[in-house]
Amino acid sequence: MRQLDNERRFRRTTLTLAGLIALALGCGDEANLNRVSATRIQAAREQADVKRPKELWVTSQGQSVLFIRNFEDLSPIAQIDLPPSSGPHIITFHTPDFAYVGGMTDGNVYVIDATARQVVKTLKVAPTLAHQVKVSPDGSTALIAVIGTKTVTKLLVDEANRSWSLDASLDIGTATGKAPVCTVFRADSRRAFISLNPSGIAVVDVPTMTYLGQIPTDGFIACGMIKSDADHVVIASSGSGGHIYTLDMNTETLTDRGVLGAASWHSFVMTADGTRGFGTSPLSDEVIVIDLTTTPVTNLGSIRFDQVAGVGNNQPDAVGGGEPIYGNVLPVGLRAAGNLAVVNAHNLELRSIVNLEPAAPFNLMTCGPVGAPTGAGGCAVHGVTPRPRE
Repeated sequence: MRQLDNERRFRRTTLTLAGLIALALGCGDEANLNRVSATRIQAAREQADVKRPKELWVTSQGQSVLFIRNFEDLSPIAQIDLPPSSGPHIITFHTPDFAYVGGMTDGNVYVIDATARQVVKTLKVAPTLAHQVKVSPDGSTALIAVIGTKTVTKLLVDEANRSWSLDASLDIGTATGKAPVCTVFRADSRRAFISLNPSGIAVVDVPTMTYLGQIPTDGFIACGMIKSDADHVVIASSGSGGHIYTLDMNTETLTDRGVLGAASWHSFVMTADGTRGFGTSPLSDEVIVIDLTTTPVTNLGSIRFDQVAGVGNNQPDAVGGGEPIYGNVLPVGLRAAGNLAVVNAHNLELRSIVNLEPAAPFNLMTCGPVGAPTGAGGCAVHGVTPRPRE
């Protein structure tokens, strides 16, 4: 791993533990903070810890397994075996209670009770290539992006009553000639923005499942769409080696924030305060570190993964699971090596790395932005998602 010279000075500007304690106790300065009892400090520390994810969920597309690992050190917690040849690709959560997984090989959607570690609902949406399931902010609807049929299917969601049922579908392919990939919702849950392969964002009215138009982008976005607030999303497309935009979901417009010039591009994530971004360059075995406070954005250098010798034999792919990273933990799936890593997002040091699957010859046509992932032998370790905590 290559360490950036200035990264040891990087510190997150979101609320620290000391700040949390001060706010909780009405203490605004260091002198007051020093007078807080050890018991109350411990209570604040425990409050902060409850909000911190404990589990990292990871898909093995080749083996149809979900690995559940400790969020901090990747030690094993549990494993969920899905039906053979289901090809799980991406994991999403709306609440900590249920995980949603698309089957790239069998075209099913799996709803999983995250505490019981059991599949509670299986829904057939296509012959193959069910990519991402994304639940709306109000929790009543999910959209399923199906790459194979180029459709988006609405799923009616009632987690409280453990009820999930398929509703209307929208033929994105007829409207755009492109395949849907991943979804982000406006705060009111009535408008969805769906990334397209090989480029663009489809705008969809969710209640009527109507295609409203397309926003052009410089290349493929994948699932690198991270909300900076309720109605704004920072996105990174593949063009120009990573092209950063901010999407205003109220005006349905993009603000161009500059390009990064990486060797290749796939996923993107950022810190919760929106100051630092991380994007994967699979073919050069790098995670690109991005200063999001500058105009245009600045490529600060990279974290290089070389645990498996040879360029392109590690291939960082999925990072973070579509939400801002928690604290200083940056999870990275290494699809060609079958490895999972966590990096300290403050000082960029490798915290831990484990091998989950045997390394296999990587097939760009079955697990890259050119084509759709199809199952075993190309993208074993992919979905990397922290399970949220209340």
